[in-house]
Amino acid sequence: MKNNIKDIHDVLTQKLKIYINAIIREYGRFIPKNRLMYLENIKDYSKIINIHNFNSINGYASSNMIHMPLSALDVFNEISKLPNYGIDKNHKTYDNSNLIINNNTFLTYLNHLIVSGATLEDYFEDLLLHEVMHFCGSGGSVSLKEGINEFLTRKLALKYGFKTSGCGYPKEVFIVSRLADIFKEDTIIQIAFINDEKMIFDFLKTSISIEAAFLYKDVLQIMEKEFFTKYYSHMNEYNQTSGVISKIKNYDTINYDKVNEIIDEYEHKNKGNKINFVSSLSLPPR
Repeated sequence: MKNNIKDIHDVLTQKLKIYINAIIREYGRFIPKNRLMYLENIKDYSKIINIHNFNSINGYASSNMIHMPLSALDVFNEISKLPNYGIDKNHKTYDNSNLIINNNTFLTYLNHLIVSGATLEDYFEDLLLHEVMHFCGSGGSVSLKEGINEFLTRKLALKYGFKTSGCGYPKEVFIVSRLADIFKEDTIIQIAFINDEKMIFDFLKTSISIEAAFLYKDVLQIMEKEFFTKYYSHMNEYNQTSGVISKIKNYDTINYDKVNEIIDEYEHKNKGNKINFVSSLSLPPR
């Protein structure tokens, strides 16, 4: 297996620079000025990638670093012993037609890792783009923001042919896609880079309507209660092989039917009311 940490670090560093430049190209006008200036003046990309053991199989981004979980190596040591490990080296979780919206889950991804004979390097590469989006300023931690981040990650991967799992936060991505149809995609991108809920509310109220602002607020609150209670509050348990199973089971219990109902109601009430493109004049101060 390709698990030399130094070599993996070098590969991730190379991809990191490419990803940051692509994010600036696509989303730079939405990124807060201070963050954009920082991103444009990075001197040593290698210092941003940190592969270490922090008792999780999930990656995460902080303001100055992207953390990759070394403890995931234990999981790969286990799955590499399975009889079906590597039986289909060309196995994929998506194609261009279904990368954005699909029913993939972490169980789908775990099966992919096994049958494709994936390595620790493959796993980190699949995590990287999502975490680089966070690193560049796209919000996370709460369910709707994670869905927006993953939605934009998949859009970027599709456009540029970047590697990603195509399996993160599928239920949240579906909700975001519905909001993108209502608000328009530029609005969703701007929301991604506003990390203050009151500012998001005021932005939507000003650029679209008070009803749109309350729709977003209601969706956020309902999703977060469901997401936090059933999944995110157990995040520290998602480690080693047993943690993988818990992660899969807990996510499966999340149900956003109520969210879809209030979106349906909003669409019905606003049928025929076209939402205009949000110009840069409507954007909040960066």
